Amino acid sequence: MKLGEIRNYVKKHKQAYAADVANHFDISQDAARFALDYWVKKGKVQTLGASCGSSCSGCGSAGEAYQWVNNETPIQWYKLV
Repeated sequence: MKLGEIRNYVKKHKQAYAADVANHFDISQDAARFALDYWVKKGKVQTLGASCGSSCSGCGSAGEAYQWVNNETPIQWYKLV
């Protein structure tokens, strides 16, 4: 598992849960959160919080959701006269 692969997974799916990433790459949820938090710090992914809201009791559901941030500025061409 590489950080770039996790970035591409979230980018492709637009949104992913830490548990989904862990299952897809066959890694622990802690490792998935670590990688996802790396991309949060880089500004490529944002956290949406827990899927169950603030009253989470650790039921083992999907957990934290992450969303791809499309902050890429399109290239603008200008004609010089």
